Amino acid sequence: MRKHLPTIYLVVFLVILLIPSLGMFVFGPSESENGEELVMPVLYTEEEGLNKYYLQELSDVFEQRFALRKHFVTAYSYICENLFGTSSQSGVIVGRDGWLFYNDTLADYQRTNILSTRQMHNAVRHLELINEYCSDNGIEFLFVIAPNKNTLYPEYMPYYLIQGEGQSNRQILDEILDETDINYIDFGNVAPFTNPNVMILYYHRDSHWNNLGACIASDRMLNALSTDHIFDANDSNGVTFNHIGDLEQMIYPVSIMGEGDSDYSIVTPDFTYVNEVESNFDFRIETTSDGSGTLLMYRDSFGSGILPYMAGSFARAFFSRSNACQINDFLSVTPDFLVIEKAERFISQLCTAPSRLPAPLRELPSDAVSVDISDLATAEAGEYVTITGTLPEGSYSDDSIILIVTGDYCFEAYPVSNLTTGAEGFQALLEKNAVSTDNIMVFIV
Repeated sequence: MRKHLPTIYLVVFLVILLIPSLGMFVFGPSESENGEELVMPVLYTEEEGLNKYYLQELSDVFEQRFALRKHFVTAYSYICENLFGTSSQSGVIVGRDGWLFYNDTLADYQRTNILSTRQMHNAVRHLELINEYCSDNGIEFLFVIAPNKNTLYPEYMPYYLIQGEGQSNRQILDEILDETDINYIDFGNVAPFTNPNVMILYYHRDSHWNNLGACIASDRMLNALSTDHIFDANDSNGVTFNHIGDLEQMIYPVSIMGEGDSDYSIVTPDFTYVNEVESNFDFRIETTSDGSGTLLMYRDSFGSGILPYMAGSFARAFFSRSNACQINDFLSVTPDFLVIEKAERFISQLCTAPSRLPAPLRELPSDAVSVDISDLATAEAGEYVTITGTLPEGSYSDDSIILIVTGDYCFEAYPVSNLTTGAEGFQALLEKNAVSTDNIMVFIV
């Protein structure tokens, strides 16, 4: 028997190697992760002749659709996490004590993505211009930061990933916003998020806050808007174990364990979806309820958890995943309240994705300096014209304001940063009747 062991091992090894390929004839190909139908490459057609890329295309198909692919990925992930403390997927960080983290938050954690003084100025100026628009139009504005999971729970990050020194973008933004009249909440500075281990507010195997965290966040937001609401984070109906974490799904596509979560179904305010909705992460969602007022909320994935509480507190609510405000939303919704929620990792969007709101009128100061814009461009859409361009290097300072003069009018443009090239530019949305496209000048103050 002993002399046959090498042969047995070899046969078993070969069988395992052949399962992914031969298994396609037994179990069929694995389902596509993006839902696409299986399209096999063609070796020869009369129109194209011999397909010289046939083997490469066949390899690509096999890589994505070999038999029992999800089972092999799950098994490999289990070995990586439990034996080596590492992740099988580049988008997931395996932390301590069973915690998982989203890799896209690592730059914030290690302070490798700190915005320049000019870029941070642009982010703040963006919020100030939104705040001004809301004030002029009788809209209550609230800006919200949802902290990264490893901001609140750094002790569960793996030992080999060292937290960076100095302030993060979130902390720098906080200090500047404190000096403005913008109504904002940074949940990294709000109890109980400031002492998150008293109550676990984020999922272990997901990148977002759990139901408890979402309920508390919604309560604080509605209080900041002076809006009545009936739910209370202390009124949980127990714990359920049916939440499937987004990070868990990434590394364990087959063997997924449900995570415990507070059940607030008995206190979540009632609301009705107006449009057809697959999930609370849909790009655009409209709701109605017995609440009062109209809400327009721009949110990211963190907004999915707070949507039920916010939707049930307003008579009408519109939720959008657009990175920036859109004038068409304001015209169609006519909101009483505007909420912009940004995850900490998306703070840079404030300086890279300007809102499409009308540029405010200004007086041209006597010390304004005219600059030539080589790529000045205009684009019409509906009743508006968008003016864009890139500032010449050296023509601006860290706190420069950009003014657009056309005809008899002067407007302040939204500043725009390009984080890849380091270039600085602008965008201004103007009504057509205020624009003389033959006479546009740009000034720096």
